[in-house]
Amino acid sequence: MNTVGRRDERGFTLVELTVALMLMGIVSALLFGFLVSVLRTTTTATSDTQAEQAIELALRPMTQDLRGASSIASAYPMATTSCAAGSYPTGYANCVSFTISRPAFGQLTCPKSVVVYGLKPDGVIRVDRTDYRVVGASCVATQLYIGRPVLSGVANSTTPLFRYFDRFGNELDPNAAGQSTLAFTQAETVRVSVKVQYKKNAPLISYTSDLALRNNR
Repeated sequence: MNTVGRRDERGFTLVELTVALMLMGIVSALLFGFLVSVLRTTTTATSDTQAEQAIELALRPMTQDLRGASSIASAYPMATTSCAAGSYPTGYANCVSFTISRPAFGQLTCPKSVVVYGLKPDGVIRVDRTDYRVVGASCVATQLYIGRPVLSGVANSTTPLFRYFDRFGNELDPNAAGQSTLAFTQAETVRVSVKVQYKKNAPLISYTSDLALRNNR
């Protein structure tokens, strides 16, 4: 019988079809796993970026206030809910009170604002603010807020919220023996460092900013 030019019409066997389907399943599973991994990584990166932006936005008023500080207080402020109990100079690590001067013509000490930022043991950064304005011949105080939350979820542990540097770039150690408060009140740079857990089981996000205190001279 002449078989030249005839096609093989036998098709695939059941074994061949089974093997082909198994290979397609393996490839599909690998591809699906890869896509899930890429999606998870992208989602995590997006969440981290959004969290970092939220942290920076929340801390922006604090960093702006610190840059405008004209003097840093030498003692814990009275009637404050923003600072943990303690004493200076060790207290400078997580609490700072300073004055922002806004001198007017003929008035060198008023108007002004006295601001306190502190990290409480509950992991919340809080702020107190009192504004002073000239009324007649007096400088009248107005308490704007006390203990106002700035940022929650702070998990600094042993990392201080504030670190201080002198005019030569030397870091001041609040725990050093014999360290006086004077060096901190004359600091020219304050480093703000926070570690925030923005959601449960999420990794900590770190934020650091060095602030030059141009007016604290």
